[in-house]
Amino acid sequence: MESVKIDLIFAQINNAQWLSEHAIKSAYIQNVSDGKLSSDYLDEVQEVEVDFTLLIGLDQPSIRSINGVRVAQFLLSSVGRNTTQLENFRLTLRTIKEWARVHGLYSNVLGFLGGVNWAILVCWICQKNPDAAPSALLRMFFRRFSTWEWPTPVRIAKQTPFADRGDLPVWDPVNNFRDAKHLMPIITPCYPSMNSSYNVGEPQLRRIREELSRASKLCYDVSRGKTTWEALFEGNSFFTQHATYLQVDITSTNEDDFRAWFGLCEARMRLLIVGLESPSHGIRAYPFAKFFHRRPSADDQSPFVASFFIALRFAGSVQRLDLGPLVTDFLQVVNSWETRKNTMDLIMNIVSQKNLPSFVLEEDEGVISSTPSNARDQQLVTDVSYNVESATTPVSSSIGRKSHCDSATSSPLEFTSPLKRTKMNSK
Repeated sequence: MESVKIDLIFAQINNAQWLSEHAIKSAYIQNVSDGKLSSDYLDEVQEVEVDFTLLIGLDQPSIRSINGVRVAQFLLSSVGRNTTQLENFRLTLRTIKEWARVHGLYSNVLGFLGGVNWAILVCWICQKNPDAAPSALLRMFFRRFSTWEWPTPVRIAKQTPFADRGDLPVWDPVNNFRDAKHLMPIITPCYPSMNSSYNVGEPQLRRIREELSRASKLCYDVSRGKTTWEALFEGNSFFTQHATYLQVDITSTNEDDFRAWFGLCEARMRLLIVGLESPSHGIRAYPFAKFFHRRPSADDQSPFVASFFIALRFAGSVQRLDLGPLVTDFLQVVNSWETRKNTMDLIMNIVSQKNLPSFVLEEDEGVISSTPSNARDQQLVTDVSYNVESATTPVSSSIGRKSHCDSATSSPLEFTSPLKRTKMNSK
């Protein structure tokens, strides 16, 4: 099990009858493990069914924890009436998740979609097409959700409140203004329902839509015999689509410190993405949901590094841009972390496409082209190293009147900011 990530859940159950029945099953399994019963009996022991009666007496964190298991069990029970339909669902879901990983779309914490989100979407397709083969399900998945009119919610079951816990809050965009602001609602099927994709922001939704559209066109080519399914996983064009990228390096010289520091920065990275999405400044962000982990050398003193990339697109008339005010919220949070140590560092660099580090292409990311397809002039890009020592407003900048941000993906003539490298304030 080394290097295998496992999600562990915890909930304090207050249903005495359920606990008693589960204790009997647990003793049954233990007897098999101890050799007191034949292992053949183990096949008769089914997975513990987590039903709505367990909600009695639970607090909100425990309900959210248990609902993860309830949703997973509901999905498996609702996708089909036989083994073939279940296997079609599983194969389709594995394919979609691998496609999402390859194209930098798989991460709930970064504001994209995670495992349960993709599973609900695949379940919706399977419910509508119970007898379709996996290849057909894939085509229908990409075609349907590439044209889905968000924020229309995706639901796979009607909600039926549990009489003894009818007071639990559910996703309600009509009466809850926060729910009404969600951009890509994918609703969990078990009461109390919630939006499993509330983290999705405008930059992430834009990238998901674009990649779904590309995949839908690819599926059409497959059906016409112009390409094969392998093309769905043959890297991605993210690192050839844009002229300018923001590279964020999370570093530490100590492995344990690196884990803690990386966890903090990863959890707050959405603040950076939100800050960089600023049409009023003539800039839009295109994040890639993957961290590139590496250690530059075998030297024990070399730092552990995780690099994250956000592509930047600019309005055509932007000549001078100060990114400092756009990253202030993110910097304030990471710089004010109380448990931060001297070994923990953060570096931001503006990087042109031609100067991207080679490691972004070494992990099946495709082959980089020498010139971005939509660049105005790569020579206009100035590499800048940001100092996130403080979150003060950087030097003034002058930005002219801007057109729509998607009118150009080229770079401004100049970036200005005194931000360079993170320093640890002495105490």
